[in-house]
Amino acid sequence: MKKKTKILLVIWAIIVIILIALLTVLGFMLKNNKEEYLEIEEDLREAAQRYVLDNGHYPQDGNELRISSKDLYEAAYLERDDLENDGDTCEGYVVVYTENIVKYRAYIKCKNYMTENYQK
Repeated sequence: MKKKTKILLVIWAIIVIILIALLTVLGFMLKNNKEEYLEIEEDLREAAQRYVLDNGHYPQDGNELRISSKDLYEAAYLERDDLENDGDTCEGYVVVYTENIVKYRAYIKCKNYMTENYQK
């Protein structure tokens, strides 16, 4: 009986170690994938900054200005691949607002990711 118990204990220990390793790898993969979407948000935000600076479109009297990724693409401030991650094409917009200074907040919606508080 002791020998069977030891074998079962070893098997369970191996299973637990493999499970922990798989979950760790999966966690790193998801984190890296999210970082790629955050880069898309950053590209969108930077394109909107250039667009606003070049065109002088600033929000007036505490209002917000919303610039779509389509508008930025059509005005040549974004390339199509700036909005893609492993074949997942995104769309989005940037909200431009003022709080003593001009601020930009990018929102994207993709098949596998959506910025928190994204509104169509």
